[in-house]
Amino acid sequence: ENDLEALGLPHGRVLDTALLYPLRYNLQGAPAKSSLRALTWRFLKRQIQTGARGHDPTEDAAAAMELAQLKLRHGARFGLPGSEAGGTYASLLSSLAKAGWGCSVADRREALELLDESGARRVEVDSDEAGIAYAAAELSEPRRFVWLPLRELASAEATADQTSRAAALETLRSRLAELIAAAPPNTLVAVVGCGASAGGGATGGADKPSPSATSRPLGCVALTVVSGAAGGA
Repeated sequence: ENDLEALGLPHGRVLDTALLYPLRYNLQGAPAKSSLRALTWRFLKRQIQTGARGHDPTEDAAAAMELAQLKLRHGARFGLPGSEAGGTYASLLSSLAKAGWGCSVADRREALELLDESGARRVEVDSDEAGIAYAAAELSEPRRFVWLPLRELASAEATADQTSRAAALETLRSRLAELIAAAPPNTLVAVVGCGASAGGGATGGADKPSPSATSRPLGCVALTVVSGAAGGA
């Protein structure tokens, strides 16, 4: 699609492989895209763009066509994040459920509607406080996995008010301390920064960082709670 746009040749029926095989879904904006080179290796098991001149237009076109044909052959769910079709994106929740773990996802309604997991318990929460309370209650059950995005910090990060940011960060620390204090032994609490500036910078695809990564606010803080016997899953 970008190539056609650069050539000034608009076309109403473009199959963009980067959109057919999104790297992940975002709640806001377009899905993150993977490069043609990465998709070719992942799904067709061969390398392209390895020569000294980089891109070979014939090689790129053949790879894009094969990827589109693969998608049409296997259906719309093939290769999507969280889908077992194609086996490329292993579903963590599905894998845990098969291993005998109970899985829960607590989030806003619009996020839960995007979740395609039959084995996970969906719980709608309207605030981080409610989410932390739910996660703490879930810890009473053994072998539980809870996924809880905390979004209040994202709202504060989107503003230029340093006081609001500091207050939101302190609130986050307080909520996490509350959850950890309520957790029984052998509970793993993993906090991961994710979204627009995960790990200190967003990615503009599978291969390279976005040039504007450092100026984007934090998307959310993903909180994973695993409760169970020593040794885990």
